[in-house]
Amino acid sequence: MKKIFALILIALLPACATTSQDARIEIYPNVESSNIGNGVALSITVDDARPSGVIGKIDERSQIITSQDLAQLIGVALVDSYSKQGFNVGGANNPNAVQMRVTLEDLSYFRDGSLVSTYVETKSRMKVDVSSKGFIRTYSNSEDRTVPFSSNEATNNSQLRSILERIVEKIVNDGELIAAILR
Repeated sequence: MKKIFALILIALLPACATTSQDARIEIYPNVESSNIGNGVALSITVDDARPSGVIGKIDERSQIITSQDLAQLIGVALVDSYSKQGFNVGGANNPNAVQMRVTLEDLSYFRDGSLVSTYVETKSRMKVDVSSKGFIRTYSNSEDRTVPFSSNEATNNSQLRSILERIVEKIVNDGELIAAILR
């Protein structure tokens, strides 16, 4: 009888295993409307230069990825944010526009948990290059949370959204970057 119970338990364990998550991330940075950009033409190009599409591991067999185009997602958030600040954000084909290149270098997720709580850490890093204005800077951000019980898809998506919103806000609100664009 013990052998039958053990076989049934072994057969059911894979069904209980965590599956990989396709993260759904939305970015809504908090940016104050202003006229600081004074209508200056700005063109933003975003690249995803991460070596892998894997954001992190949930456990030994499961990982977090996203089928979303993160470069496009970040680009839309930056365009909206700079437009709110009074910049005239347009296409890359405008020779009079200040060209800004943003590169997503890292977006990572680390999880360490138990039945009582789960520690989750996310990190992000982006490089902003406005070569024509002599400005290149790398921005990084990390966020830790302790989640009651186990992290799940909703808490993972929330933390990934938060980490990307905060780094976009750092970029858009960087006074030195704004001054360089306006020179």
